[in-house]
Amino acid sequence: MMRFDASALIPLVTRLGKYLRSGFEQYVALKSAGVEPSPEIIAAFLETKMADWEPKVRGRALLDEETRAACARFLGGVAYNLGADQRQNGEAA
Repeated sequence: MMRFDASALIPLVTRLGKYLRSGFEQYVALKSAGVEPSPEIIAAFLETKMADWEPKVRGRALLDEETRAACARFLGGVAYNLGADQRQNGEAA
């Protein structure tokens, strides 16, 4: 029987959090430069930052190019929504 050990993913989740923070910081930098950010722009930025990231769990690679792009798009969308929500609610982004 196959088992799923979630604790093996802790380093992956930590790195994803760092990429999310980087995406949010990119949102803020774009707004500060007078550029209207979009989830796609942030995703492209993140995909570039993730280009050499090769996460593994128990020695097995987790990302192929399609999965990396999907991950960047997900994180870019979350970062965009966090920034947009803070601006909408009058908080400093």
